[in-house]
Amino acid sequence: MTIAQPTSKTATANPAQGKEPETFDAQEMSAELMQAAADNDTATDSAGEARTGSQWQSPYGKSLTNNMWYFAVPGDSLKPGQMVSKTMLNEPVLVGRDQDGKVFAMRDICPHQAVKLSAGTFDGKEVACPFHGWRFDTAGVCTDVPSLCSNQQINLGKICTRSFHCREVLGSVWVYFGSVKSVDDLPEVPYAPGLEGASYHKTTTTLLLPTHIDYAVAALIDTAHVPFVHKSWWWRSQRSMKEKAKTYVPSGTGWTMVKHKPSQHSIVFKLIGKYIETEISFRLPGCRREYISFHDKTMISGITTLTPIDDTHTELNHTTYWTPAVIKPFRPLVTPIVDYFVTTFLKQDQTLAIMQSEILGKYNPRLIMTIKDAGTPGHWYFLLKKEWNEATAKGRPFVNPIRESILRWRT
Repeated sequence: MTIAQPTSKTATANPAQGKEPETFDAQEMSAELMQAAADNDTATDSAGEARTGSQWQSPYGKSLTNNMWYFAVPGDSLKPGQMVSKTMLNEPVLVGRDQDGKVFAMRDICPHQAVKLSAGTFDGKEVACPFHGWRFDTAGVCTDVPSLCSNQQINLGKICTRSFHCREVLGSVWVYFGSVKSVDDLPEVPYAPGLEGASYHKTTTTLLLPTHIDYAVAALIDTAHVPFVHKSWWWRSQRSMKEKAKTYVPSGTGWTMVKHKPSQHSIVFKLIGKYIETEISFRLPGCRREYISFHDKTMISGITTLTPIDDTHTELNHTTYWTPAVIKPFRPLVTPIVDYFVTTFLKQDQTLAIMQSEILGKYNPRLIMTIKDAGTPGHWYFLLKKEWNEATAKGRPFVNPIRESILRWRT
């Protein structure tokens, strides 16, 4: 998939140089959206969908992003000769690793009698269905029907279950959902930034969110909720809220908040904050990426990915990478420490997602979608999603609709 980028500064540009970026137009829309929430007249939400009176039509939960890579499993959870069953985008998927270490994915349904192939066996080369023993190679093509006699010949190559493009990048396994004419047309697999050429250790935390991916993305890229939801002794609080101004630039299938010194809101950042910088970015379909550098050398990198299970459930995976700069005797302690902090942080988001799903499912309330400036990235998400789906449907290059902007908010 070709991505045509508009002219802009790079993600590492100095916002103090040159002309100050314009404020995004969505801010001007905010007053209209807020007024619409109080009126019963026809209005337009942040994704451009009509709503009239009590017939609220939220832009959230209407569709998925097509022709995209979605996170499937951590690579270290899948040993050679192993397979796992996943539900991704309303589709049963078998993800496996063959005896040579190569990952693969196929539809987890036997085309004979609709039994899950993952319930059978895998010898590192072929998957055998548990019902009649039909065997399939890692491309999903049938190789054997045990019930056939020697004089009963059929073209096994025409019997197959759908296969998916599957890739392993930085120790994470991704599955591509969509059609593509050639592997050369596949979009880039999302990845954690700042790790080029570096050795690293990693750990992945997985949580289930009971909402459509749209709501999960909105929470993932929202900055205003942090001091209210993530209340921990080692993180920020409402008492530390300050006004901020960050420069965003369009990049890839999303945007990047240019590199900056992080807020000194936690114990760690207060101790070493003046020596570190961070860069945060977002990529479709639902990937938040961040890395922290110490004297321009990556110390920690992370990617949070959202994979739809179905229309009302989303799997969140956060993979943390750290470079082996940790003093050797303390390295065995790093993984459980990282797991504790990441899991604690993400479960706070999960609690709010559960509360949100209960209200949405029962009352379908009319919501104020865009609040300047903290809510602007949520508006950008729908613009990106719409443009990507239209571009891939029409076979034209994707043009990032975001302009370089300075957003301001208190957090």
